[in-house]
Amino acid sequence: MQYNCVNNQNLENYVINMNVIRRFVAGSICFLVILNLTLCLSSCGSTKKTVSWFDSDGSLITTEEVSADYDPSERELPDDSDEWHYTGWTVTESGNVTVCTANRAAKTNLVWKDYDGNVLFEDFITDEEEEPEYDLPEDTDKWRYTEWDKIKEDGTYVYTAEREPNGDYFVGNVFQIVIKDKSGELIGSGSGFVINRDGWFVTNNHVMEKGYTATAFFDIKDTLEGGKYTQLKILGGVYNSEEKDIFIGKLDGYRRLAEHYKEISFTEDYSQGEECYSVGYPNSSVEMDINPGTVTEEYSDLYSKVSGIYYILSDSYIAPGSSGGVLVNSDFEVIGITSIGFYSDEEKQDYTSGGSIPYSVFKSKLKDLDEKKLRSISEIYKNQTLEEKE
Repeated sequence: MQYNCVNNQNLENYVINMNVIRRFVAGSICFLVILNLTLCLSSCGSTKKTVSWFDSDGSLITTEEVSADYDPSERELPDDSDEWHYTGWTVTESGNVTVCTANRAAKTNLVWKDYDGNVLFEDFITDEEEEPEYDLPEDTDKWRYTEWDKIKEDGTYVYTAEREPNGDYFVGNVFQIVIKDKSGELIGSGSGFVINRDGWFVTNNHVMEKGYTATAFFDIKDTLEGGKYTQLKILGGVYNSEEKDIFIGKLDGYRRLAEHYKEISFTEDYSQGEECYSVGYPNSSVEMDINPGTVTEEYSDLYSKVSGIYYILSDSYIAPGSSGGVLVNSDFEVIGITSIGFYSDEEKQDYTSGGSIPYSVFKSKLKDLDEKKLRSISEIYKNQTLEEKE
């Protein structure tokens, strides 16, 4: 029995000692691991590397010694040039040496301008990219923008906003004249231009001269009668001249269209090559037409030289029915009354230019608009003319 007790005591001491040893070994291992990690982190934090940055053409930008954890691709790229757009860095590493090369792509510069040449947007694309799309400028009361006109200038694509006159701007001023004889038969048509809110207007004498009555048709919905067009009676005229081909008259009831009237001024200033537009109802069209062109020159035939009247020539389209309309510049100032078209062939198929009567010819007559002097069309042309004798 005593023998067994001694052995049990020894076994218990052995177990206790082994537990102490295990705890010591485990603690030592943890210490060594922690020490190793600390030394590793300390060692890593102190490591440096050399980085060189190169442009795409191989030229050195700079070389720097940086910490090992520095990302060289975060460096700012070279500035774009007119020809190149930089896209990123290609990074190559070998040991503690890192080489970064700038990537670039050929670019195409793009510019968007309004009709007057003012820059609206600037952008660029590379070969792999599609051209961006920009909205046209907003329409105004005078202009409607139709499309971008694209041309290439010195390697840059330039988009210019094309425009056309907004026909609504003229609907309260330019109207169609329908002429009838004494029996009520239609004998012709032309155009006219309202010059003030009282309904006074200007047209050509040759539009009116064969008529007994005349009616004005505006491309404005008739709110009273419900018709597509508003028609007003032409009361008569206060001035007409066969030589100057001018008729000045008045409309009945124009006040109800006054909200559509525009203060469109006249000007005596125009020059060769200037942008212009003819506004009227060519070829007896039921809709107003606006035709672009340029002023080409002043023209007069032998008849006009005798009376001192000159036509303003333009390549804006003027056809039968356009007579009595207006020729306006790009500011929508009236420079003349459209009067005649010229053709290079007898069949009148090859149109060359149109003639408009300058504002200076009838300017003085617009100062004497007295309703008491109005006479009916039938009365006027029974006597052929009301032109004052000078």
